[in-house]
Amino acid sequence: MLRRITTVLALAVVSLVIVPATIPAQASPGSAETPPQGNSAPGTLGLDGTWACSVPSGYTWDQVEPTGTCGSLSYRYRLRTPVNGLWACAIPFGWSYDSLRATSVCGSTGPYQYRLLG
Repeated sequence: MLRRITTVLALAVVSLVIVPATIPAQASPGSAETPPQGNSAPGTLGLDGTWACSVPSGYTWDQVEPTGTCGSLSYRYRLRTPVNGLWACAIPFGWSYDSLRATSVCGSTGPYQYRLLG
């Protein structure tokens, strides 16, 4: 009975050592994105600061400008990854705000930006 318990424990230890070694060879520690300070939406860092014709889920925006490059849409938005303290024109799902300020960069949606609180 003691031999069986020892064998089971030894196999458990071996499986714990082997499992981390199954990480794909192309993964490297430097390939992971470093999240910004504060809370942010997971996995949504790639478009931060870019301009787009619509705002995808997981992002907010902090500026809008008229454009002729978005087909039937008249405006494009500067996308931002939500983080604590960011001044944004829209409050993303799951976030709130702790302050607002008057601005002219948010277009016709309102004359305010909101300081995000996650």
